[in-house]
Amino acid sequence: MPNPPNIHTGNFSLNVSGVAGFFGGDEAISAIQTIHHYKARKFLGWYNSPGSWNVGKKFGKLAKSPFWDGLFPGANEEPAKLFDLDGKQGPKYVAARSGTVLEHTGHLAYLIMEKSKEELGVLLKGGEATQQGAQQAKGQPSNVELVYDILPHSGGHALAAILPIAASWITCAMCGWIRDWFCFSMILLGIISNGVFSLVIGLACLKLQGVGTAPTAPPRDGMLMDSDNIVLLLGREKEVATIMRGRFILEYNNMVNNSDLEQGEEPVRDEYAAIGFFSFLLVAQLLAQLLLIPQGTFTGQIMFLISFAVSWLYNLYLSSIDNEYIQERSILEIFHLKKKHMRTYICRTRTTATVFTCLMLQPPGIYEESGWTNLGFKPESIICNFIPNDTPV
Repeated sequence: MPNPPNIHTGNFSLNVSGVAGFFGGDEAISAIQTIHHYKARKFLGWYNSPGSWNVGKKFGKLAKSPFWDGLFPGANEEPAKLFDLDGKQGPKYVAARSGTVLEHTGHLAYLIMEKSKEELGVLLKGGEATQQGAQQAKGQPSNVELVYDILPHSGGHALAAILPIAASWITCAMCGWIRDWFCFSMILLGIISNGVFSLVIGLACLKLQGVGTAPTAPPRDGMLMDSDNIVLLLGREKEVATIMRGRFILEYNNMVNNSDLEQGEEPVRDEYAAIGFFSFLLVAQLLAQLLLIPQGTFTGQIMFLISFAVSWLYNLYLSSIDNEYIQERSILEIFHLKKKHMRTYICRTRTTATVFTCLMLQPPGIYEESGWTNLGFKPESIICNFIPNDTPV
């Protein structure tokens, strides 16, 4: 068997270990945060990804035990918050009939408000003062359960993943061919650690946690108010309540230990120990790179950098995916809100917006004040949220 060519260039060392674990950390975290939205993403992490230190330190906080809390200090957050699926504060909500006023709503209401700001509106006549946007969102019967499964979408990322996977394995093979076992082992460690971590972290099922309502609860028609932007919500109590207080959840059912449980006892989770272990592997990967990459040859270090650069470009592509846009699309699908069910209007004055809101929120088919009172509809309470008291309308 012929010996491999000697392509080593003297004793010069590139020493890329100093940036090996820190470079591309933000892009790698952003790429991981959308892993549950797309099919087969968890199976496509077999490449030498940069940013292992940042990823391991962030997602290692999911593991909940004194041991893991010592390795990954900080508050133990729920999976949905770590993946930016929860935690945003929604706008003020005012109910049209029940009198309910919520100064702050949840993450879903925040997404609905942000979606409304992106829409182009139709101008309503009336005055020439500052513009105020109002959007009508009329929910359709959707049979929203207390827990609704969200199916992953298809995407072009599967084909794009071929590039970093191929680059990592080819550069790893090149290091083996020139017998640079230090760089070979570090590229191989990066491939295995990132691939297994993606597989484990992507095992969760994405769901929407709804909110139950009492059978005798009044209609929840109302409005979301965020400065000069208003969203009118018209629909069944269950749908509106879910928008107000519902949330996305991530369930790692495979991490529930059902053994040795007595009848009626709740299952105990293993505190995400698998995620903690492979997060620790990502952190330890940096320490190994600091020690072994400088021992490699110049050519081996170039191969290592090539695998990092291609993987970083792929992470950059994944991080460009708008996480909130995907969540908005999921909400619209669950509530069957299509373009024809969401209309945006522009009111030039607050008085015009007030009249428009009262007309949209009044009980359908009832035009007398006595009928409004019996149903709990008080236009005065709506007007007070728009303009000062005793202002002529």
